[in-house]
Amino acid sequence: MQPAPQPPSALGNYRLLSPTAAVRVSPLCLGAMSLGDAWEFMGTQTKENSFKILDAFFDAGGNFIDTANNYQNEQSETILGEWMTKRQNRSQIVIATKFTMSYRSDWTKEPIHVNFAGNSAKSIHESVAASLKKLQTDYIDLLYIHW
Repeated sequence: MQPAPQPPSALGNYRLLSPTAAVRVSPLCLGAMSLGDAWEFMGTQTKENSFKILDAFFDAGGNFIDTANNYQNEQSETILGEWMTKRQNRSQIVIATKFTMSYRSDWTKEPIHVNFAGNSAKSIHESVAASLKKLQTDYIDLLYIHW
């Protein structure tokens, strides 16, 4: 057997996220809160710039990305999903996303939206289903309760 190749940078020196999860992640997690342009007060990035940031992180060995169901009015997860699909790299990425905050960016579609926030079973189900669709994947590696 040959030795493992040298990582492209220190980001490729993966660490065990948790002994019980057995998932290896880059030592730096890329926060995706600014991927999108809906929230100027949080910093914004166009889709094109977002792809450049994600490409640079991945090319340097980064594999751990943090987002949330409501970041940039749902644009963050959508951009991340498009990027993973276009790059065909979902299996190499560890996605952490969050729920609790209301994530619906268009409240006019459904008049009753009381169950789209909070930590109820229904909120978890609705949020995870929406995140999976936006991320264009069938699994989430790490789900946080946000707040």
